[in-house]
Amino acid sequence: MGEEQNRLVGAVVKMSELPDSEKVDIRGKRYAEVHTRVQIFRETYGDDGKIISTIHVADDTRVLAETSISVFVDESWRVIANDFAEEYRASGPVNKTSAVENCLTSSIGRALSACGLSGGNYASFDEVNHAINDKAEAPEPKPEKPAAKKKAKPKAKPKAKAEAEPEPKPEPDPETKDIEDYTFGEMAEITSKEGAEGLVNMMLELATEFAETPDQLKDFYRANKATVDVLDRDWNEQYEQLREGFVKLKDNLTEKETE
Repeated sequence: MGEEQNRLVGAVVKMSELPDSEKVDIRGKRYAEVHTRVQIFRETYGDDGKIISTIHVADDTRVLAETSISVFVDESWRVIANDFAEEYRASGPVNKTSAVENCLTSSIGRALSACGLSGGNYASFDEVNHAINDKAEAPEPKPEKPAAKKKAKPKAKPKAKAEAEPEPKPEPDPETKDIEDYTFGEMAEITSKEGAEGLVNMMLELATEFAETPDQLKDFYRANKATVDVLDRDWNEQYEQLREGFVKLKDNLTEKETE
């Protein structure tokens, strides 16, 4: 095992041994904050490590950021992980003033998780806290203007059509969970096995938390189909783990319904 591999393994072990007192509890699960992951990366690599972030989109509506993690190996820089984050400016008080900073923090935390520096959960405390408390729905796309209709030739005896009264919309159920709070953004390629496994674990955790019926589990799967497709395309072993996890969860939910 080369020196750079020993260093990375050492950082992963150090992160995995991080005591719960240095993590934050959210709904019974422990999450490491981004600054903790950055600190352990810097303690391990010093000047031989780079954390480089790029803003791909920063308009009046949303911010999309990407972060790459590089290490200096054999007299050259090598990218060992990268990941993305997306924020909407309408989501909570933080993003109204600091959406770029918030998005960069999330992308840095996710990229370090792709290196294995997750401390047990792929998402960081910052991401999960924001997803639960502040995440807004993506804005509705602007409707396209309907194409001009050709004038129809008048019929000899047109039949009068009765105007149908619109059906009243049902009142929203305050107990219903919002699927948007459990939906991943667009995924790029996943660059490491640790990143793929961490993503699978996070998806199963969110599916377990969201789905209380088999139908809700189907909704979760459809909402995250793009992410599942990335795993199916590039990470067959991890995709099978995800598929088996969904099957087991579906069986458990079906069994509860029949009790």
